Amino acid sequence: MTGAKQVSLGGFAAVEHPEDVKFANPFASPRATGPRQIAGNVQGASTDLELRSILTELRNETVFVDFGSSFCTHCRAMLPHFLMASRERPKQKFVVATVDYMLVEAEDIKWTPTVAVYKRGVKIDAFKLSDPQRLEDHLWLHTPDEEGR
Repeated sequence: MTGAKQVSLGGFAAVEHPEDVKFANPFASPRATGPRQIAGNVQGASTDLELRSILTELRNETVFVDFGSSFCTHCRAMLPHFLMASRERPKQKFVVATVDYMLVEAEDIKWTPTVAVYKRGVKIDAFKLSDPQRLEDHLWLHTPDEEGR
């Protein structure tokens, strides 16, 4: 990656993308200086540094991260389901992560879209987002009930 700059955040290596890169993803901006707020409980990340920053900030929360790519048609088809799930669960935290310029955080992502679940900043689950029911099942599994269980 020509022009990429190596940076560090909380002991994690990360790579920032060059400013002259054009994104096809509407949530990503080559001029972005950090994570973007997409909706009330949804943030957007397009670099390793941005995603690690969000996960560090939300380390005491369960965070659902939708890893997608700007050229993936299935990602665009599943994104409305991910955003609807975030609206139905306003207390949960969600991130839309564009893997196009992530080298570290997305290195074990084998297909897109993949949803990863983080607790205390550590990935505890990941699954291919193949249909809305699979998303609902994993949200149910990782969302505490009213008594905190």
